[in-house]
Amino acid sequence: MIRVLMVEDDPVIRETTRRFLETQTDFQVVCAATGEDALARVGEKFDVILLDILLPDINGVDLCQRLRGWFHCPIIFTSCLDDTDTIVRALDLGGDDFLSKPYDHKILLARIMANVRRVKMDSAEPSLQGYRCAAFTLDADSHNVILEGGSAHLADMEYRILALFIRHPRAFFTANELYKKIWGKDSLGDVRTVQVHIHNLRRKIEPDPSRPVYLRNVWGKGYIFEPEGRRPEPAAKNPKSPRS
Repeated sequence: MIRVLMVEDDPVIRETTRRFLETQTDFQVVCAATGEDALARVGEKFDVILLDILLPDINGVDLCQRLRGWFHCPIIFTSCLDDTDTIVRALDLGGDDFLSKPYDHKILLARIMANVRRVKMDSAEPSLQGYRCAAFTLDADSHNVILEGGSAHLADMEYRILALFIRHPRAFFTANELYKKIWGKDSLGDVRTVQVHIHNLRRKIEPDPSRPVYLRNVWGKGYIFEPEGRRPEPAAKNPKSPRS
């Protein structure tokens, strides 16, 4: 049984989506019209949360941050707001995926199944507890990276991306390949989700995120994780203008 918590204030979208999903095999949908309704469900277990951003009582992005205190399942944002700043903030505060409205129900179903499969695959992978490299030590249970002078907590998706790189050090992955491996489906050319998570991950593991030495992007090849780090490239100097 796949239990879905759908937080959606539009009654038409809420009901049509619920009916569609519950026609699928082994689906149960619990609906919440407000953030308060969603928070009232914190004692329950869900396999995925569908979260609208424009709710009547609270911004869905802020609600996501609060829900992350209780739920570790995938959170898929659904919103008519699809500008880059909104997507960045939504993913930065704990979202796993983003689907613009109006959405096709079959695409929504594919997103749900991909995220559920990803969670099952993650649980089957060998533990990375105690992993250590030049940049950090990983606490796989708490999803914390311990660095010199402190620690940082990784959001679920940041942890999954880092775990993939740790298991495949010095291997190149394009943004599209990362999307397919982590989210379990094709990106269809929209890799902003990957770029946001990589950006956030660098802020937590790199000494200078603007000049990464552990999680780098090599032009024409993709992203690569180098556990021992790499000396940053010197800043390019502006050539002097030739004399006329």
